[in-house]
Amino acid sequence: MREFAFTVTYEEGVDDLVDVFIRNPGLSSYTRSCHVTGNTMWRVDNVSGPQEALAEYDRALDRLSRCSSLRGIGGCEMDFEYETLESQPNGRVIYSRQSEGEGCRSIPYLAAEYLGDGLLLHAKQRGDAYRWQILAADDAAMSEVYEELERNLRDGLTLELDRVEHAPEWPDRDPTPTDLPAEQREAVELAVEYGYYEQPRQASLQEIASAEDIPTSTLQYRITQAEAWLAKAYLRDGTPPSNPAPLVTSSD
Repeated sequence: MREFAFTVTYEEGVDDLVDVFIRNPGLSSYTRSCHVTGNTMWRVDNVSGPQEALAEYDRALDRLSRCSSLRGIGGCEMDFEYETLESQPNGRVIYSRQSEGEGCRSIPYLAAEYLGDGLLLHAKQRGDAYRWQILAADDAAMSEVYEELERNLRDGLTLELDRVEHAPEWPDRDPTPTDLPAEQREAVELAVEYGYYEQPRQASLQEIASAEDIPTSTLQYRITQAEAWLAKAYLRDGTPPSNPAPLVTSSD
């Protein structure tokens, strides 16, 4: 498999929705699922950030009539509808559906059109950058997608190819308990069981170690190692990890 990654950088004032991310550096979004046909593209995005930034994002989404993920990287008017599947103080899960049309094709549509079946696609937004990753077969002609986007790039946007390389391991995925060494996983399980992560804390590491007959230094080390791994996994590439989205080949 080969990974094709590129980043689009926006000047402020070019795209209403991207402007929200530019004004709110703590706001970020990543794709959870993305599918496309010849007529429609639909996707699920996780959006996280401060409450004030999310409120501004909500308002921008209500007014949205142009998309940031189209050929030329946005600006086309399209039919758009969305639903908030989950709303938390610091996060949203957003389902959206938008029309596909000649001259206004989405990036997922172009990827499927040029590269065929079997693609995985991932997109992330933070600040003025919208980063796309496409995983395809080794013989996929990645350059055609890039050239198509570059030909149609509108004013105020910059397109940069990050890399085209063999990628046998897709890096962005949800961490699972089996990824942690057994001793670290057991230490975290004990911490949860004894209420170490509750507010207020129900037991200290010293108390847990004494109850389980484990040296405090050993328990502290295992907890620290596990927390470091979890934090790095969660913030990999600046956004929470997610499974890459399956992409359906376009059909006219």
